[in-house]
Amino acid sequence: MLRGVTGVDYRAMKVLVALSNKQLGETIWHYLKDSGVGQVQLVDTMKEAVHRMQAFQFTHFFLDFDFGDHGGSDFAKFIRMCDGTVSEAPIVMIMPTPSKDKVFTARDAGVNEILGLPLTAKQMDTRLQYISAQPKPFVRAATYIGPCRRREVMQVFHGKDRRREAKGPNAAGPQPYSRQMANAY
Repeated sequence: MLRGVTGVDYRAMKVLVALSNKQLGETIWHYLKDSGVGQVQLVDTMKEAVHRMQAFQFTHFFLDFDFGDHGGSDFAKFIRMCDGTVSEAPIVMIMPTPSKDKVFTARDAGVNEILGLPLTAKQMDTRLQYISAQPKPFVRAATYIGPCRRREVMQVFHGKDRRREAKGPNAAGPQPYSRQMANAY
């Protein structure tokens, strides 16, 4: 498969798979190669990952939550602080045992997507297509660098504001319960 359902061209992708579990890393590497991803590199140490990043411009990352001495979340923060386009590359975090704290830690590190184990080919394909075809806006703030974390699209209301034009006892909005009851008697 060279193109997914969304029309994403996998051949243009350059992926770094950084997992401390070699068997899982090789499985993901083979899946990506068989799916038609242009270039896939597999590393199992933090030092090797940094060395490859210096020599190569990656467009996507697959990271292990437990990667290296400091963990995959710190490595994701490192990627987000790098110069150039690599800092905005989508990051998929692989978690052996997802928990609320781990998910929040990864999200706050600037990870785009989180996949829990066990993985299926369909899950990987769906997430890869989603992050490639529908990239989220990128945020650079004092305390956060990464994709926008909002899950719903906020729409601005452009109609007539009838509440401000309302006449009567509730023109200023609803009154506290006790005042409403007092006015009723």
